[in-house]
Amino acid sequence: MNSTPSKTGFLARVKNIRLLPPKDSRFYGLFNEMADIIVEASRDLVKIFNAPINERQEIEAAIHAKFVKCGRIHDQVEALMHAAHQPPFERPEIMDLTHNLMRIVKYIKHAANRYVLYNFPTSDKEMRELAPIINNACQEIAAALKELPRNRKIDSYFDTITRYEIKADSIYHQGLGRRFAEIRQNRLDCEKMIDDLCAPEARACEKADLLNINRSLVQYTRHVAIFFILREVYVELEKASDVCTDVATCLKRMVSGNV
Repeated sequence: MNSTPSKTGFLARVKNIRLLPPKDSRFYGLFNEMADIIVEASRDLVKIFNAPINERQEIEAAIHAKFVKCGRIHDQVEALMHAAHQPPFERPEIMDLTHNLMRIVKYIKHAANRYVLYNFPTSDKEMRELAPIINNACQEIAAALKELPRNRKIDSYFDTITRYEIKADSIYHQGLGRRFAEIRQNRLDCEKMIDDLCAPEARACEKADLLNINRSLVQYTRHVAIFFILREVYVELEKASDVCTDVATCLKRMVSGNV
């Protein structure tokens, strides 16, 4: 009787062997460094919207420094990509991940810059609500990246980040809607005052009437200006939230292709 294993049996055993992708710990270390930076930058974002005017420039400078540091790490990843023979994931996926991590810090930096540039007396409700959501999403990203070398199951992180992004979108649109409602009401009030003075049965126009109309026009102009200025900050905050979801999607794609 021939004791040599059949070719078919050998191939069946080989087929059942789970081949894991090669791991280069240097990549994981750089991923974690970038993750720590986005968490720190998003924490500064929360801080700047609660800080007095005299402290804002210092916080903005700290965010900018983190952006520069993140860029240096991104360059290290790119250099390592050229030197490494066996990166843990596909090269385009790694570059997509680090590029999106950079974008998170970039949009946080832009939001902080515009907030300081326009010298708001105080932050508004939407800013103070959006910043912690971005910070929470960044913490989820950091946790997922730290798990990546030993645990490829990131669905829970992906789902949580997606929920944060949906909530951020809702706050963003509510904020714009609230500000636009103020503009609309100012316009209606002003038009009514003018119509009342122009009505056939209206009494003679007095100086006080003209002053009231002028004040209403000033208020209308002010709310329009605030709307467009605030919108610049809101847009950058929403972009930061959206890119957190892009990072989660990229991680999910990386993992699904290397399980």
